[in-house]
Amino acid sequence: MALVYVEQLEHLDVEQMQETHEKEVKILNEIDKLAIQYSMDKSKVGLLEEKLDAYLAHVKEHFANEERLMIQYDFPSYTMHKTAHDMFLSELDHAVSQWKNFGDIKKIINFVYKSPEWIVVHINTVDAPTSEYLTQKMALEKQDK
Repeated sequence: MALVYVEQLEHLDVEQMQETHEKEVKILNEIDKLAIQYSMDKSKVGLLEEKLDAYLAHVKEHFANEERLMIQYDFPSYTMHKTAHDMFLSELDHAVSQWKNFGDIKKIINFVYKSPEWIVVHINTVDAPTSEYLTQKMALEKQDK
């Protein structure tokens, strides 16, 4: 059983955003499995660290790409959207730091378990309208060329 399913997420018209979210859900579900396995078998430490590093890099790239698009197309709610990204990234950084510096697997597990709700709500209520706006702006840009 997965923590979050792609089917819970609004489908976004900006394909880059859609693909990024699908990949993110997959990685998060993999981290969940590895964290549970690590709780029972400490030899999974390398796999878990590798997946956490990949997730952190993915989230940073994901947010940077969305923010770049919002700036490029002058999205009016950019500051609010970026603030939501910054808060999520700060929590993720903290959980990974606690894990790497102190071996606190509970920080990772807690973060992973509360992430699906944030992801679903953020995508469905913040990213979906952003995607609609970007899609309209991109279509207008194509017409003007």
